[in-house]
Amino acid sequence: MERVFAYIISYGGMATVGLLAAAGCAVAIGVREKLDWPVLFPILSLSLLPLYLGAKLFGVVSYGSYLWRLGQPMTVLQLFQDSGIVFYGGMLFFLLSVDLSIRRFVLYKRASSWGLAALVVPLFHGFARIGCYFGHCCYGIEMDGAFFARFFEHRLPVQLIESGFNFLLFVALLLLFYYRKKSRGKLVRVYLWAYAAFRFVVEFFRADAVRGGFGPLSFSQWVSVCVLLGLIVRVILRHRRKAV
Repeated sequence: MERVFAYIISYGGMATVGLLAAAGCAVAIGVREKLDWPVLFPILSLSLLPLYLGAKLFGVVSYGSYLWRLGQPMTVLQLFQDSGIVFYGGMLFFLLSVDLSIRRFVLYKRASSWGLAALVVPLFHGFARIGCYFGHCCYGIEMDGAFFARFFEHRLPVQLIESGFNFLLFVALLLLFYYRKKSRGKLVRVYLWAYAAFRFVVEFFRADAVRGGFGPLSFSQWVSVCVLLGLIVRVILRHRRKAV
């Protein structure tokens, strides 16, 4: 029983819980909204492969930047064996895969289907970050005071903070999904704006150097900058098209 409980609160266990919660959410909303479910469910399921590949690719680059900062030699085999996974890569590859598949295979209610993709990501991530906390990875900076003594090595529980943010973001997106139905196709962009800005800030309070980085910013902060710049460029281009 203790082993079962230990697995449940580990990263793998909580990620599994998050995956089941996301799948349950997708099924419930898909059936209620009468989406193109026979097509949409396989799309979401098969996009888990790009999710893993993207997470691993970003993990390799992130860990490589860490070794580069230390001036340590590295090989491709070492990078693949020793590197972990990075959520950012998984999230971006998952959304890209879903977007391309929806455009190609979903025949109706595409905006609602795309909005559904925005809901499942923060729901899954909220549970996964709880697993990070119990797995003692992605930890925060050391803090003084009796309040922080209850947390891992007196560290700021950035994993739990990020988990809470993801759950709040999920609720906000869910409300927008049902009360702003005409804007469902924009929910992924809303998610990206919110998460990229939050992730850029919260990275300043992390202390796990293994996540790597370039210059004054961590690897994930550079990804956040690229995401935000991409969104800004998209807004500018849309305004220019409307002005023509």
